[in-house]
Amino acid sequence: MTLKLHPATLLVVWVGFVIVLQPLAISGLAWAALVALPVPLLLATRRTYLLIRRARWLLFSITVLFALATPGERLPGAIGDVAVTYDGLRLAAEHVLRLILLLASLALLHEHLGTVGMMAGLHWLLAPLAGWRTLRERIVVRLMLVLDNVETSPGGNWRDWLVVDSSGPDSLNLAVDSLHPLDWAILGLLAVLAVTAAWSV
Repeated sequence: MTLKLHPATLLVVWVGFVIVLQPLAISGLAWAALVALPVPLLLATRRTYLLIRRARWLLFSITVLFALATPGERLPGAIGDVAVTYDGLRLAAEHVLRLILLLASLALLHEHLGTVGMMAGLHWLLAPLAGWRTLRERIVVRLMLVLDNVETSPGGNWRDWLVVDSSGPDSLNLAVDSLHPLDWAILGLLAVLAVTAAWSV
């Protein structure tokens, strides 16, 4: 019998991974990329490439912004004459690498769970909103449609994401399983680690 984690547990683990990335400097991010990036590149090649490709202008903008707007020691030669600094390049590399790791890990999660699985996990995590009429359901359905549209929009044009397709179904069925003891154990461990980390700050 194989143990299968609940989608909500995997979503929380992914959020924890993203939080852990935030304080890492360039050396820590480089090691994280060396260890973690090959997994989505091998197991979720298409989705990883698609997400990074869609974010290419954001990655380019981050690089230019930090390289040119960060004070510090300028690089020698012509590139230094346009105010590119060592500190700027380091910060640009940190933010770009952090975003690539975030996108690649999200692609891996999406590949493993599928859109329906991700929405099932999100639906469980949004349980505190269950009393707010249909707010939880609206959030889940809209995010499901966005994920589907991002993957299927022709040509990868972001303007196509804004087009509302009215040909979809009037209702969607979402099967949400209950958490198993292993899920509760992992979530409890993550909660303890989060409280410990917050207490030590």
